Amino acid sequence: MLLSSCSSQIETTHCPGIPPVLLGHLDKTAFKGRTYGDVTQYAVILKRERDMCLNRIDKIRDWQVELHK
Repeated sequence: MLLSSCSSQIETTHCPGIPPVLLGHLDKTAFKGRTYGDVTQYAVILKRERDMCLNRIDKIRDWQVELHK
C-alpha cells in the first residue's frame, strides 16, 4: 500500500535567514534617577532606543520585500 503523500518528489525551497546585523542585541538603559528632570532625560533616552528598534524593524520589512520580488 502506497501513501499518496509519499508518492511524489518533495520540493525543497531555500529560505534565507534574516541578516544577523538586524538581530543584534540592543542595550536597554536602566533608570537610576530620582527627580522629575531625571524622568524627562530618561524619556529622551528611551525614545532614542525605541527609534533604533523601529529602524531595525523597518530594515527587516524592507529585506522581506526585496526577498519576494
